[in-house]
Amino acid sequence: MTAAGLGTTPRPTPPGDGPPRPPGALRGWRKAVSDTLVLTRRNLLHMARDPFEPAIAITMPVMMVLLFGYVFGDVMAPPGTDGYRAFLVPAMVAMVMVYGVGGTASGIARDTDRDVMSRFRTLPMSPVAVLGARVLTDMARAGAEVAVLLLVGLAMGWRAEDGPGGAAAAIGVLLLFRLALVWLGVLMGLLLPTPDAVSMVVYPLVFPVTMLSTSFIPSSAMPSWLAPVSEWNPLSAVVTATRDLFGNPSLPSDAWPSENALLLALAVPVLAVAVAAPLAVRRFRRLSR
Repeated sequence: MTAAGLGTTPRPTPPGDGPPRPPGALRGWRKAVSDTLVLTRRNLLHMARDPFEPAIAITMPVMMVLLFGYVFGDVMAPPGTDGYRAFLVPAMVAMVMVYGVGGTASGIARDTDRDVMSRFRTLPMSPVAVLGARVLTDMARAGAEVAVLLLVGLAMGWRAEDGPGGAAAAIGVLLLFRLALVWLGVLMGLLLPTPDAVSMVVYPLVFPVTMLSTSFIPSSAMPSWLAPVSEWNPLSAVVTATRDLFGNPSLPSDAWPSENALLLALAVPVLAVAVAAPLAVRRFRRLSR
């Protein structure tokens, strides 16, 4: 009789004969991606079940675009341009990207304050998954905000004059800018103890950034000591770059930041991510609660 007929147990396969296991680093990356996607789904489900805050976050910018576009009309249009709305829409979209940092920081601080972070840290998951999921969720939200505002702009008569290629590049610049702000928001949310503290710190910082820029007023109209601040404001570079890529009118300026707006709009966010992301991950790993 054969060994199979006697019901003997098959010999185990030697370790070297099985399928090769991926290296440890590759397994770690796979786990990090898997955990990040799971938590991203959790964040999106929470957003869908409690849509009040996201709805307000997108409704207010839409109202501002409509009010600025129809109340001020062509009064605030820069000299030599045909319409204020073509000048307005790129600046408003960029400003919405800036104000989104508050939502990111508040979300992280809220999870920390409710001890959700402590629960996540006790689970067998990648330590970067929680932060990565927050970044993916907020970037998905940013994409929706950009799409809604541009659709409102189209309904108002705004157009991307340089075609689909320029429009895609402009949207890419806006989302890169938002990515940097998301990581800065994550870092601030980990450093500040509560959502109330976030509101008290973040929004007073964001408001001057949006106002001290060349989004709506040329630097030549500002005091001489304030003009360089507005010219070197990263928001000014993003607004100028997106206007140029969309083919929309921009404010005249011979300052170096304005003439190299696209370079700054790409370099500053990349540098911000390179600094903020490692600091945020390090801070998350050191949380004691």
